[in-house]
Amino acid sequence: MRIVLPSQASAQGFLIWVLVAFLAPVLHAQNIEIRVLNGRDGKPITKECLNVWLGPLHGAGLIAPTNKDGVVVLHFESNQVTADSAVPHACNGMAVLGPKAVPNGIDEITIAPDEYVACQEYGKIVPGEPATPNLLREIMPSYSIKKILESGVSAANRCGEFRAEAKPGELVFFVRPRSFSERMRQ
Repeated sequence: MRIVLPSQASAQGFLIWVLVAFLAPVLHAQNIEIRVLNGRDGKPITKECLNVWLGPLHGAGLIAPTNKDGVVVLHFESNQVTADSAVPHACNGMAVLGPKAVPNGIDEITIAPDEYVACQEYGKIVPGEPATPNLLREIMPSYSIKKILESGVSAANRCGEFRAEAKPGELVFFVRPRSFSERMRQ
């Protein structure tokens, strides 16, 4: 029979508490919901595919469909990200739901719509400056994963007056339908 003194029990309890506190982010999965709304009237966009990159725009990312509520759900677990499939053969059979590796040190999501036009604010292009190979990376906004998880983020809406409050774990992303002339140029 082993006798445990009160001070030993306290030390063991404290050690377990410290380990759980440090490992808690690793132990559980986290989700981010990207709520896609029409920037003009605030209605959910239910038939859209988002291009999602972790970190700055580069290479292949996820291509994830919105569900019936206009939401794309991303699951982060074990240094990988996957997206929910809203419907079979979503995104004209081109959906890429993962899993994709989450590179070390990455704390940003960059997103772009497929059929709609993003209402987010882009970086400035200086007239007369030569275009660089990284121009798209430089002007596309990205959103902090940490901030999304902690307090939620609502992207800018340059397409209308509608605003929406994001809850923790949520990114609100505004889009608008393409105009007739924009559809003709496709």
